Amino acid sequence: MAGRPSKYETHVKPRFNEISEWLQSGATEKEVADNLGINNKIFCKYKKEYKELNELVKNARRKPVQAIKAALFKRATGFVYSENKTVTEYIKYPDDVKKLFSEMGVDLSNSENPKVIRHEAYEKYALPDPASAMILLKHWDKETEWTQDPASLKLKKEEFEFKKEHLESGDW
Repeated sequence: MAGRPSKYETHVKPRFNEISEWLQSGATEKEVADNLGINNKIFCKYKKEYKELNELVKNARRKPVQAIKAALFKRATGFVYSENKTVTEYIKYPDDVKKLFSEMGVDLSNSENPKVIRHEAYEKYALPDPASAMILLKHWDKETEWTQDPASLKLKKEEFEFKKEHLESGDW
């Protein structure tokens, strides 16, 4: 006699595609658990228990992280973008034009608010963002230990070495 299937088999595994979509669009694991109708602790337990679920969560998070990295890089280095604008200009006929049209038999009373609509496209440049550049340098340039405050970094290293020496010598 077989027991009742676990919620993993009934609530989680059949919805792997949805889970992936939710995570890629920024849902938290708690929100995913709520959407599945299970407790967040159970969801975490399933992640530890079932390698396929753990891999699904990791892989679903990769795509938005890559998009964020790309956006941060663009902000750090500057970029070109297009901006489109629709401009509507209302035309007021001068009296002599109204008179001329009237003499030609054109009735302007139905065109109280004549207008000209123009579409304008601009190419703009977003300047590099220093804060984004600093974040990238801190995380991507680890071999040179890039920092915006080299003096503070040097002081922290000296403090670390001092504490390490005193702990090893038993002075503390």
